[in-house]
Amino acid sequence: MQQPKEYYQAQMSRLTILLKKHRQRRNGITLAKVFLFLLAIYFIYTFANTEYTPYLIAFIAAIVLFIITNIFETKLLKEIQFLHKLEECSRVELEYLAGNFKNLPTGEEYKDQTHPYAHDLDIFGEDSLFQAINRTVTPHGRDKLRGWLLYPLKSGQLIIERQQAIEEFARKPEWCHVFRAKGNSQRITHIAMQQIEQWQREQVGLPRWTRPFLYILPILTISAWILYIASILTLNIPLFLSCISLFCSYLPAQKTLRTHMRLDEFTRSFSNLHELIGHFSTFTCSSAKLKTLRQQLFNETYNANEALRSLHKIQESFDQRSNAVVAMFMNGLFMRELHLIQRLVSWKRRYATAIPTWIEITGELDVLVSLANYKYNHPDFIHPIPGENKLLRGTAIGHPLLPANECVTNNFEVARLHEFYIITGANMAGKSTFLRAIGVNLVLACCGAVVRAECFEFQPTALFTSMRTVDNLAKGTSYFHAELLRLQQLVNMAQHEERLFIILDEILKGTNSRDKLNGSRRFLQKLLTLPVAGLVATHDLELGELANTIPDNFFNRCFEITHTDDDIAYDYKLKPGISQNMNASILLEKMKLV
Repeated sequence: MQQPKEYYQAQMSRLTILLKKHRQRRNGITLAKVFLFLLAIYFIYTFANTEYTPYLIAFIAAIVLFIITNIFETKLLKEIQFLHKLEECSRVELEYLAGNFKNLPTGEEYKDQTHPYAHDLDIFGEDSLFQAINRTVTPHGRDKLRGWLLYPLKSGQLIIERQQAIEEFARKPEWCHVFRAKGNSQRITHIAMQQIEQWQREQVGLPRWTRPFLYILPILTISAWILYIASILTLNIPLFLSCISLFCSYLPAQKTLRTHMRLDEFTRSFSNLHELIGHFSTFTCSSAKLKTLRQQLFNETYNANEALRSLHKIQESFDQRSNAVVAMFMNGLFMRELHLIQRLVSWKRRYATAIPTWIEITGELDVLVSLANYKYNHPDFIHPIPGENKLLRGTAIGHPLLPANECVTNNFEVARLHEFYIITGANMAGKSTFLRAIGVNLVLACCGAVVRAECFEFQPTALFTSMRTVDNLAKGTSYFHAELLRLQQLVNMAQHEERLFIILDEILKGTNSRDKLNGSRRFLQKLLTLPVAGLVATHDLELGELANTIPDNFFNRCFEITHTDDDIAYDYKLKPGISQNMNASILLEKMKLV
């Protein structure tokens, strides 16, 4: 299997060659447009002086060719833009694999210190889990990823279905990159559902009595021009009919402009929605999750891809109003702008109510593509196994955000509720990193994502951590009071959950050593009455005595150090028992602080 770095480098080389070819084609098209424009001026000028009909025909042909060439150029420019975005996808992933997160969104706006675990586990912010995973291209996808990280699934079946969808996407990295590139070509902006409802209610149609003229007048006008070319009618009659068509087309000019602007504003808000849905329509689904999403988009009632394509064509046709030559030609013959208004009315009547559903589904696909990309970037990560045997059991568990050459892995197991592991160890020995490794991998597992381990079995469970208590002087909350509020939040949550996995790091730091030890003992004993299990890291070695007094519920694990006269060695490996070596005094002496 090709490694991610090799794949991205190969993509970059291929796209560089393609972009060079496209730029050369664009230069040729530009020259052709200039030539056709000058040719059209020559033909119409000659016709005005000679009234020789073949010059008029040649002028019309030159204009038609100019329009066709312009369409080709527009498509080519979009293709060039798309290739740039595709190239950017590979560049971003190469930077990510090199450990450079600076160009990735941090999700800073989602930070919440009151959340059960997000603040402690660096779910959002600089060098966060969100930065590592998020490659969403829609605001609904971005918000949905936030929801998946903050409120993981508690159903093993739903987790498996999500895993299967992620696995299916991950097997097709190029398809995923095209999805992202299409989304990045023009990003969707936030759409309030109230705006959608307002747009649905807006009346943009023409009076009923005008509708017959939309067909009768163009037929008469085109027929007159054909008869003129055949030398049956004089020029005055087709010119007169074209002027009437133009007058009728521009009579409701303010309404047409308002309709165009509202449509432009609305479609720009989700302009790449049809691109993303259209791309998904090319994907052959085998997983249950993706089949369900596909059925919601493409069914007997409507085909979202075709519906959005038709709306996009209406928008593009309205946009051609800015080209005076094209607008006069099309309105003078076909009264095109009035027909566009009628097409828009019909579209809204049939599809407008389905737009919120399409946006929601596209957001879900967006998140699945991001998680598939995360899986592809980490071929050594595995899909965890949800079940009901062990609360948590993993081998070679490592922190997902650490570089491979710095990550030390450990085996760990919590068999059932009411099991608590007291983790002791010296400063910088690896306690906090281990706690976060367990917590972050559990979040990933309950999201349906891959985890950093050789094996990871778990029961889907709620998670609570207390590792970074923060005081709030503005609200009159001291550090110790903030700790108590955090523990109270834990108890309240445990009382409403079927099971809760907790990770606590040095609780009750804001009081003296004896009071801290007694309070910690009593609090942990209280937790035995709640559906809770987990880890408690501490520097209070005496807290480890709980394993002697309540051996069925408390167990000791530690991180040891070895030191000589000159140095301290850390192996970051979890061991049974209570830590026997500390390093604070040694470090103070080494830094000449004592």
